[in-house]
Amino acid sequence: MPEDIYRHDREKEKARRMFDTSEARKAFENVLDHDTLMSLIKLEEREVLEKMYGTVESGKESVVFLADTPEEERVLVKIYMNQAGGFRDMENYLRGDKRFRNVKSNRRSIINEWCKKEYKNLKKAKKVLKCPEAIAFQKNILVMEFLGRDFSPFPKLKDVEIENPDQALEKNLNEIRELWEEEQLVHGDLSEYNMLVTDQGELVWIDFSQGVHKTHPEALNLLKRDVENVVNFFNKQGADGDAKKFLKSVISGEEAAEAGFNL
Repeated sequence: MPEDIYRHDREKEKARRMFDTSEARKAFENVLDHDTLMSLIKLEEREVLEKMYGTVESGKESVVFLADTPEEERVLVKIYMNQAGGFRDMENYLRGDKRFRNVKSNRRSIINEWCKKEYKNLKKAKKVLKCPEAIAFQKNILVMEFLGRDFSPFPKLKDVEIENPDQALEKNLNEIRELWEEEQLVHGDLSEYNMLVTDQGELVWIDFSQGVHKTHPEALNLLKRDVENVVNFFNKQGADGDAKKFLKSVISGEEAAEAGFNL
């Protein structure tokens, strides 16, 4: 545990009140730092969060906790670790995106801006497809809608057998198109690992941190990868999709020529 996560008794007391169990608090203490603690306390003071539960997912860059708002609504709290190892990759994604190209080069600035980017991407995506609602952010902490039952998120697409793969593929390709054409955005990491399936069988896109504006130098390559991932998955389920044909219907010859992109 970082020695300086608590610098005052009042901080420790606030954390004790916020976390549902000592195990949940220890999970936070073991991976995060004092600055993140202060951001969490700030979200409580802003009346965004009230109670924190345990982790539901963790990776190299972030840890995701369940939490409740003061209105007792369940939410997800995604915390980007300030010591994330891939921050140089984050910087490259940010620099190429005209919305974030002026970010400072230090680690904390990059990670805070990365969190802000996912917040903004979710806000844009929500206009054209089903994804978690972005509620608030504070430096390296993103608060968003929880999609699941009680304390369990809905299953990921990779773990579900789809009844009508052709219909599901068509819907997802249409959403890729709408996100690109209407919001000038590409998800950037779309696959069966980043979609949830609700009780009603609806597909929900998640994890928009790598999403970039369509003017990003890598946008067309990311779009191609998203389309190929989605088509390959649903084709394995029995659909009959054609990634190349779809891409030609989305990307104009002029766009491809300007980017040196081979269709």
